[in-house]
Amino acid sequence: MPLMKKVTDKYHKLIKDDNKHLNPLFDIKDVSKRTYQLGLAALFTGIGLSIYDSFIGLYASSFLVACFCFSILMFILLKYNEAIENLTIFIISMVCGMLIGASFIEGLQSEQYLYFFPILVSVPIIVNLKQSQYKEAFIYISIIILSFGICIFVGRHVTPLEDFTLIQINKLSFVNRIVAITSTIVFAVAYIFFERKYINELMEQSTRIIEARTQFLATMGHELRTPLNGIIGVVNLLKKEHNIAEQEEYFQILKYCSDHMLQQVNNILDFNKIEADKLEIHPVEVNLGVLLRNMSMPFTALFQERGLDLKIEIDPRLDVFVMADDLRLIQVFNNLLSNALKFTEQGYVKLKAVCKSSNLQSIQVSFSIEDTGIGVDEQDQKKIFESFWQVYEENTRKFTGTGLGLTICVRLLKLMKSNLILVSKKGEGSKFSFDLALDYAGSRQQILKNASNMEDDLLGIRILLAEDNQVNMLVAKKILTGFKATVATAYDGKQALEQLEKDSNYDLILMDLEMPVMNGYTAIFEVKKLYPDIPVIAFTASLVDQKMLADLIASGFVDCILKPFQPLQLLANIKKHLVKPSAA
Repeated sequence: MPLMKKVTDKYHKLIKDDNKHLNPLFDIKDVSKRTYQLGLAALFTGIGLSIYDSFIGLYASSFLVACFCFSILMFILLKYNEAIENLTIFIISMVCGMLIGASFIEGLQSEQYLYFFPILVSVPIIVNLKQSQYKEAFIYISIIILSFGICIFVGRHVTPLEDFTLIQINKLSFVNRIVAITSTIVFAVAYIFFERKYINELMEQSTRIIEARTQFLATMGHELRTPLNGIIGVVNLLKKEHNIAEQEEYFQILKYCSDHMLQQVNNILDFNKIEADKLEIHPVEVNLGVLLRNMSMPFTALFQERGLDLKIEIDPRLDVFVMADDLRLIQVFNNLLSNALKFTEQGYVKLKAVCKSSNLQSIQVSFSIEDTGIGVDEQDQKKIFESFWQVYEENTRKFTGTGLGLTICVRLLKLMKSNLILVSKKGEGSKFSFDLALDYAGSRQQILKNASNMEDDLLGIRILLAEDNQVNMLVAKKILTGFKATVATAYDGKQALEQLEKDSNYDLILMDLEMPVMNGYTAIFEVKKLYPDIPVIAFTASLVDQKMLADLIASGFVDCILKPFQPLQLLANIKKHLVKPSAA
């Protein structure tokens, strides 16, 4: 079995198991089922005892047990129809109430109090004794013990309501002893059986986790080492190469490898957000038609190199400004076009966007990516949307990747209230499509006017860059000065404060979070206390989720830029938070 397919099958199953195990609504012990089973056991036992009581002439006791059985049946039906949440408390209360009622009718002569023992033994079976459930178990046990005390007190001090003959007493007490002892033994054995089953399941799950994550790390290591190997190899070649044309080719290889590596890392991080349910959509004003054309431009050269035709069909009616998360939308198209490029040997790939309908507030758009590639078997069409799964051909290893792209696309589109649909046939190509309803951003003329006032550089802007890593410092400074910004540097938070003490006339501060002497988390409080008008952007390679971003903003940062970053992304983020306009 191929490595990727092993990772696929094992890790996908792991994800399902892990998600269920971590989900508080999922009960690996099947406690909810056991509560039904206890209710049914009490019901059938009660029916048997009611018939027996009637048979030996104890009609009052028979009527009491019959009423108990009817009540248990009603509560089971109410739980089945989700009219009540906690069936367990009702069953235990009903059983205890019935035994107290029996002590009024029979006294202690029939030894009905023995039924408290199987009920007490059943508590660990019907309660999932996690830390959060100890309180619930304590309540059940308290009810049982209190009821037992009441039963004994009533039996000793209250005259039985029903007259018994000696034969009736002997027959009833004998049956109660047998049923109570048998029930106690059955519950005790069931508890041992269920606990052993639970322990075995935990051991198997632990083994699956270790095996699947080992395979996952091995696959990720391969996927990340491949572009890293290209980067290291090209760097070594550049040291020896003096031909400008050859150097240009090497730089293209470097960019391709680094972009590929960044894409793999971003996929892993996005998948982590998916698993933690922290992936979010942040709509901004964007020209949809321009977005689609700009997004497809980098793929043109890639398709030409493969001898493929990239067809772009964009409805002219989509040249409007809408509210959309442009970064996430580009991520969806990048994944779909990359997949189409990977699995298409000849023919074409078509990106099509059509306006289905529109009104004064929103526009309904249909998107599709169609290719003439290898297609997908009908049996695999659901699997390709699963995490770490991808199309695999037995005779070749040319299709590489993490298998996360489509999973991320599906989740992103779900957040956008859409679904990804696949139509494909083996050997005849595939078509991925989805629809989006997007709200208009407002007056197109006003947006165009605002956009025309935006400069493409940072001329006249003074930025303080606090970064302890010399390579990251060099790269960021070169990019910022390339945008005509004036950049001052500091290697830790203390140096940044010293720079500000000498000259606080900065338009913006880029501050790394992890630095020696004084890190960004500490420095931000001093900066905001002394220089509250200077916006500070966190500059970090850490995995930042929505909670961490909220904490950073609460600390005083206005935003966060993740490393590695694209130059235009850095430019856009900085301009968004500038206090004063660029000077000519």
